[in-house]
Amino acid sequence: MRRFLQYLKYCFTSGYQHGYGIHSPYVYHLVTTIIEEDLPYYKYSLIEKVRTKMCRTQEKIGVYQPDGTKKLESIGNVVDKYAIKQKYGQLLFRLVNYYKPDVVLEYGATCGISTMFLAAANSKIPVFSLSAQPEMSDLAQSLFDRIGIHNVKKVVCADEKKVFDGVIDKMSRNDFFYINSASAADVMHLAQSRMDKYGERFFIIVPCPYATADMWKTWNALKDDNRVKVSVNLFQFGILIANDDLQKEDYIVRY
Repeated sequence: MRRFLQYLKYCFTSGYQHGYGIHSPYVYHLVTTIIEEDLPYYKYSLIEKVRTKMCRTQEKIGVYQPDGTKKLESIGNVVDKYAIKQKYGQLLFRLVNYYKPDVVLEYGATCGISTMFLAAANSKIPVFSLSAQPEMSDLAQSLFDRIGIHNVKKVVCADEKKVFDGVIDKMSRNDFFYINSASAADVMHLAQSRMDKYGERFFIIVPCPYATADMWKTWNALKDDNRVKVSVNLFQFGILIANDDLQKEDYIVRY
């Protein structure tokens, strides 16, 4: 019920479709040419074929729960429950293709669908996929091999603190950082760590700002940070951008 009510809130407060009302040339281009683009890249269909096949698989793997316990779930259920939705996976692909980072960082990798979208955008860009789910990571690797993705560098740690450290160690001035975590505290810690390391330039994707009350507070704290020049709320994603050429602006874009 909360998610539905929050989506209604988003619908009533969002706008800027097709760039209407956007004065910044940078943000206008981002919205109209990247976010709203609907070209059928051939990599999309390859990834969706893998998703469809995995959704039908009943083999079980171990998935660690928030309380630290391990639960056996079918691969089909894991993909259905944890995998990024098609619309937003394709958006990740386009954003990486547009931003052209030196490296892509993904924290909280699950079954590999989001990682495939990130990596398929440019085979020359290394993608560091960091996860505390070893069996899901092995599943993801099998998916990469299936469609010929070879630029993913997996980092799997059972210790969450080491996963954090692994992310921070691989940050660069021109990276693309996708944070996929349901924990508002994790999102705040990782986003601020990235800003603290190279605050003059970043492109950070955070999970749904409306997911929980704590995540909403985290989103607002991050977008209000003076180092963030442009924030774009797409409901399922929040985008935080720093660039010396940009002015401070906040957008809730209907997507």
